[in-house]
Amino acid sequence: MPPSPFQQLLGDSFAMLPEPVRRLHGLSADAMTEGRADITSPRGFLPWLICKLSGLPAPGRDVPVTVEFHVDGRGGEFWRRRFAARRYQSGFSAGTGRYAGLLCERFFPYVFFHKLTPSDKGLRWDLVHWRLLFLPLPRRLMPIAVCFESGDDDRFVFDIDAAFRVIGPVVHYRGWLAQQ
Repeated sequence: MPPSPFQQLLGDSFAMLPEPVRRLHGLSADAMTEGRADITSPRGFLPWLICKLSGLPAPGRDVPVTVEFHVDGRGGEFWRRRFAARRYQSGFSAGTGRYAGLLCERFFPYVFFHKLTPSDKGLRWDLVHWRLLFLPLPRRLMPIAVCFESGDDDRFVFDIDAAFRVIGPVVHYRGWLAQQ
């Protein structure tokens, strides 16, 4: 079984991550997780529309979360996320060519490229490039997306913040997952 995209990109640095982060980013078989999240989003039509159309979580406290991880056997992964009634999914692989060294996330019809920064505290993702299918999109319109993953005992902890330079904050969600 090829290493996960995270293992491929982080190499020896993968070992420094907290154990819950290593466990979910080093899967060799499909896995199911469940947890809870708190989600905030500013009031306004544009943030609501972006979240609704993309399936991103709606605001709420102590929202039930499930994430299914599917390992494709070729070094890629597919994640199905559910936050209460909202669902979204994306596929992950190690970037190639001009995107080598970046995590490639396919969130149809968009492709996002994240820079990963590991530490003994956790894993930070920063969005650094984006495309619409095969067309590069302007950086000035790119969402500002930052994710930090860590561990709390046996739980995988996430904190994701997304905004657009033009309209401001869109969604911020934080919570935890436990493997089932």
